[in-house]
Amino acid sequence: MFKALHNLFKQISEDSTSSNIADEQAFELSMAALLCEVASADSETNEEESIAKTHQLSLLLNIDTDRASTLLATAKKNSEEAVSIYEFTSKLRNVEYKQRYVLIESMWHVAYADGIIDPYEEALIRQVADLIYITHSDYIKAKLAACV
Repeated sequence: MFKALHNLFKQISEDSTSSNIADEQAFELSMAALLCEVASADSETNEEESIAKTHQLSLLLNIDTDRASTLLATAKKNSEEAVSIYEFTSKLRNVEYKQRYVLIESMWHVAYADGIIDPYEEALIRQVADLIYITHSDYIKAKLAACV
């Protein structure tokens, strides 16, 4: 009986650990996919935006640029196959507010990378901000912080 309970607790512990790893991967891919979405919102991707995506993702997740590039490659594929951005934003709603805010600021950095803010980029960032519950004043603060 004791051994059976021990095995049950061990299994629950292992399931929760693997669940946490899966959640972390989904979180990272969602962040990367949203950066890919904003870079391609104007139907033009350029070198400046690619560099900005890699740099911003490495800052957001505190990872090296090689890992960021790998994540972005996977996220770009996911982004191209996605039906809507909801599948990415839904994974970020329960994340700490500051992390969500920094994501919006990073999206602005990517949008500004080519020196032109396309209306589609701005609309996408506004939509993401709404979906992850960023206040309008913080949306504006993130925009202003990124354009400096």
